[in-house]
Amino acid sequence: MAPGSNTDDEFDWEAAVAEIDNACNRAALATTSLNANDSNYVQKPLDWRSKQKNMSDIGKLPLRLTKVVRQSTLDKFVEVTEKYTEGPQSSHSNGMSKCDNNEELYNVEDVNSGIDPVAAKTWIYPVNVPLRDYQFSIAKTALFSNTLVSLPTGLGKTLIAAVVMYNYFRWFPAGKIVFAAPSRPLVIQQIEACHNIVGIPQEWTIDMTGQMNPAQRSRFWQTKRVFFVTPQVLEKDIQSSSCLVKQLVCLVVDEAHRAMGNYSYCVVVRELMEAPVQLRILALTATPGSKQTTIQTVIDNLHISTMEYRNESDPDVSRYTHNRNIELIPVKLNKESVNISSLLLEVTKPIVQKLCSLGVFYNRDVTKVCLI
Repeated sequence: MAPGSNTDDEFDWEAAVAEIDNACNRAALATTSLNANDSNYVQKPLDWRSKQKNMSDIGKLPLRLTKVVRQSTLDKFVEVTEKYTEGPQSSHSNGMSKCDNNEELYNVEDVNSGIDPVAAKTWIYPVNVPLRDYQFSIAKTALFSNTLVSLPTGLGKTLIAAVVMYNYFRWFPAGKIVFAAPSRPLVIQQIEACHNIVGIPQEWTIDMTGQMNPAQRSRFWQTKRVFFVTPQVLEKDIQSSSCLVKQLVCLVVDEAHRAMGNYSYCVVVRELMEAPVQLRILALTATPGSKQTTIQTVIDNLHISTMEYRNESDPDVSRYTHNRNIELIPVKLNKESVNISSLLLEVTKPIVQKLCSLGVFYNRDVTKVCLI
């Protein structure tokens, strides 16, 4: 090489880097395929503790795992193809945006629910709502890895869930999608988003609560494809074998911070992983927790591999937030509430006195100990 020659102009560095990345991805997939066939192999979820020191750093740290180590319960029938190597392209049709899946393509072999290989080449994002970059980015991530989405209330977790549910509805013509939430308002909000924004046909959906007869729920598990349920109903139907777990392809968990201990969310995911079943898990919360150990527990219990966190000060979110005025309105207790409070204080009084004698409490005033 002649001294002073400018080799940067002659060598295509971008092409070289792309080729190296492709080679690494192919090698990683080969390793993942071997490991997935080993019954003793368990893919590790994201370790929050190794990546986080305090809550103020959440938006600053690279929480997303690389393709080599990401946990994905669809890996068994997901392959990276060399056929689609160009950048994503989009087209608009019927109020939706269609994007090429140049990252991953699904293999129809050994999939109980049966995937549509043509539909799986693209994923669809609605254009009948204002485009927010952070929602688009999070939705794309959630399609291809088990993701915990933490967004403040009112910033569009419902839309992200609807996009993920709709695309799995497209990709798996016989697959079943479940949205679980502990309260009726959350369920109703998600039903409206799925019908009105992304257009999941109503004839394929069903809203099931504990008030519905178990036999009737069993029939719906056979005939419907998109289910809106409470965590307790889902747990019961899985344990009674009413829920066709091997046909589940997507589970969306709202209020995911509840996934602690033996709450129904934890029991459901344990049952599904023991089945075993290949499915995507999307967890939603506005309050992931204030302690690292709490967040890590939720991540472990729900088999999460990627966390997408935004707070109101993040640059891609701040312009969509508004200042709030909080007004505290004191409300006097009525007569019945006062009587109940007095009775509870009387019951608590001997317990507090005992604790004071043991040195646990130092104030014998029951009203200061019990906030009733």
